[in-house]
Amino acid sequence: MRRAAPGIAAGLLLALAAGCSSGDDGPTGTAAPATATATATATATATATAASSGAAPSSAASTCATPPAAAAGPDAAAATLTATQAFLGMLDATQKTAVQAERTQENLSLWSNLPDQLFKRAGLRLDKLSAAQRAAAQNVLKAALSDEGYQQVTQISTADHSWIRVVGAPAATGRWTVQYGGHHLAVNVTVAGAAMTLAPTLWGAQPASYTAGGTSAEPLCGETRKAFALIGALDATQQRAAILTAPVKEIALGAGQDGKTLAAEGVKASTFTGAQRQLLLALVDEWITPLNPGQAAAKLAAVEQDLGSVTFAWHGATTIGRPIYYRVQGPTFTIEFAHQQGQGANAGGITHIHAIYREPGNDYGAGLSS
Repeated sequence: MRRAAPGIAAGLLLALAAGCSSGDDGPTGTAAPATATATATATATATATAASSGAAPSSAASTCATPPAAAAGPDAAAATLTATQAFLGMLDATQKTAVQAERTQENLSLWSNLPDQLFKRAGLRLDKLSAAQRAAAQNVLKAALSDEGYQQVTQISTADHSWIRVVGAPAATGRWTVQYGGHHLAVNVTVAGAAMTLAPTLWGAQPASYTAGGTSAEPLCGETRKAFALIGALDATQQRAAILTAPVKEIALGAGQDGKTLAAEGVKASTFTGAQRQLLLALVDEWITPLNPGQAAAKLAAVEQDLGSVTFAWHGATTIGRPIYYRVQGPTFTIEFAHQQGQGANAGGITHIHAIYREPGNDYGAGLSS
C-alpha cells in the first residue's frame, strides 16, 4: 500500500518507497504478553544511534511496485454485497453449505497463519473451484479492497492454497464477514450496512521478496521500510523511549488471540515534530489502505485526529536488513510486525514476516452500526 496519508508530501513518499522491490510457519514463538487487560510494560534503553534527518534507509533493491492509486468509486459496501451474492449464486448446494457459516465468535476466529497441513480450514479452496467461480470469488476482494490491497493479497497468496468463507448472511443490514486466506494470510472483510473494516487481518510472507515470471514482488515492502524511516528519524531521547528492552520475536495478537489487548508502550507521538508525525502517518497508511479508498479515508482521518495519543514501540536494530519487531497503537487500531527469530519453522529472520492489523472493540465489525 503506497497511497499518501493526508498531508504527506509526494517527495516524502517517493523517498520512503526507494529501496523496495515489488517456507512454512509453526505455532507462534516468543511474543509480547497479551491478556484481556494486559498491563505488562517494558522499560526502554538506548540501543541505537539517533538519526534525525528522516531520510529513508538505502538499499540496492528496486522501488516498491504498486498500481496507480484509485479514487473512491461507487459504494464499496454495496459493491462487496453484490459481488458476494453473485459468487454464492454460482455455487451448487454442496458448495454453499461448505462456504457459508453462522456468524458466531467461534466461526469468526477460525483462521490461522499456518499452512494447510497444520491447520484445518473451513470454507472452499479456490483451486477446487471452476475458473468462473474463482473469478467471482476474486471479484469480492476487488470490490472490498483497494487496488494496492488486492495486489498485496495476490502477492502473498501466490505460492499457497487460498480459501474463502462467508460468515453470516450477506445483506444490506446486519453484520457479515468474508474470510479469505491461507498460509501467511488471513483477510477478514466485515460489512455492516455502508460501513466496513478489515480488522483483524494477518499479513505474512516467506520469503519476504521473490521473483516470479520475471516480476519482482515484496508484499510488505512499505510496512518494513517506512518503519525503519520512522525509527531512524527519532532523536536519542525518543529512541530511548521507543526501544523495548525485553526481547520480542513474535506478534502477540495473531491467530487465536481475539479479544486480547496490549498495554501501550514506546514513544508517544505527542513528542514528535511535524516531520516525524508525517513519517508516522505514512507508516499507518500502509496498514489501513488495503481497504477500499472510501472506507480507508475515514479511518485515516480518525488516526490523524488522535495522532498525539499514538505510541510507537520497537525492538531490534535500527539499521534496515536486521530482524525487528515494532508496534503502533492508537485509540482505533493496533499494528504489530515481527521478523521471525525463533527456531525451526519460526526461523527465517528478515525473510519471514508475521504482522497483524486489529481495531480494538471493532474486530469483525463489532463496533459498526448497520
